[in-house]
Amino acid sequence: MTLDWRRSSHCESNQCVDVAVTADGVLVRGNQRGPVLHFPPEAWRALCVALKADATR
Repeated sequence: MTLDWRRSSHCESNQCVDVAVTADGVLVRGNQRGPVLHFPPEAWRALCVALKADATR
């Protein structure tokens, strides 16, 4: 399976996060050769909500 990795628009000085959406959740990696985290859909939504709330503080 080929994944469509998308790079964060907040990438600074090669400190980037890539995200790929799959049928069963979201994959996140810090670089192309590093470990990959898997978030179930509910956990990914909760993380995004929490990050957006923190950004508005």
